Amino acid sequence: MATDTQFGSASEDAIVSAGDEGPRERLLLWIDDHLKWLLTLPAVLVLFSLTFVPLLRALEISLHNYIPTGRRFVGIGNYVDLLSNGDFHTSLWVTFKFVVAAVGVEFLLGFAIALLLNKKIKLRGLWQTLILIPMILSPTVIGLIWRLLYAPSGLLDFIIGQPLLGQNVGWISEPQFALISVILTDIWQWTPLVVLVMFAGLQSVPDHIREAAIMDGASRRQRFLHITLPYLKSLIVLVLIIRVVDALRVFAKVYILTRGGPGSSTNVISMQMYRVAFRFSNYGEAAAMAVSLLVVVLILAMSFVKIAGVEF
Repeated sequence: MATDTQFGSASEDAIVSAGDEGPRERLLLWIDDHLKWLLTLPAVLVLFSLTFVPLLRALEISLHNYIPTGRRFVGIGNYVDLLSNGDFHTSLWVTFKFVVAAVGVEFLLGFAIALLLNKKIKLRGLWQTLILIPMILSPTVIGLIWRLLYAPSGLLDFIIGQPLLGQNVGWISEPQFALISVILTDIWQWTPLVVLVMFAGLQSVPDHIREAAIMDGASRRQRFLHITLPYLKSLIVLVLIIRVVDALRVFAKVYILTRGGPGSSTNVISMQMYRVAFRFSNYGEAAAMAVSLLVVVLILAMSFVKIAGVEF
């Protein structure tokens, strides 16, 4: 009985002491409850300062016209002008052709190489290393390398131009070849990314499911369509989003190889923004192009996710 009395009094003392916690104890409890948010706060602040602050600044610039005596607020005037800007429309069309051709070939070629590497071929580790080399080089270095390859009487003319056509080919000086040359350069650089992602996905497909499908008599085509592809669907959407977004903002390779020429044959949207901002000093219109491109990127990314029905 005495023991029960002592236990009851101890419990009451604990409740009273818990209710009389001081500010220091309450602060420690609050920190313990919100520690995960406090630890991520520095990264969130850095991300905000590097992403949203420049974005808000670009939005502000797009609402003004800059003249030698200052700047003038024009509201959505710069966006309205883009609707009738022929050079802007041309750059959008060139960018569309570049993105569709480059990303399409990169995905199909990269997926095919990943399927090949997924088999137990000889020297697979060596091939994986060699394939990834273009991806680790900077766009500037790649642009300079391919500029030398595309040069008159360069390596490509020696291999293709002279033997097959009997003359040098203006790879980056002729309008009919310039965009194709830039696309080939982008394919060479970024196909390894697709290979890397798809190969990792193929390695993650459980072997027991494949073996069960084989025992049930499923053909190779059926196994690919009903087992492999469903497992890779989220990775396919992810790699397409990454490549489309990156291709939409391509600049360094175009600047080094063609400067957007000849004419406007390789004048992608980022090159047009550069010209408008730094050659014509029309910063408001260039910022409006940048904001419009951001909206296009967001719409495309959400469309990919919506159509594929995946969750990350």
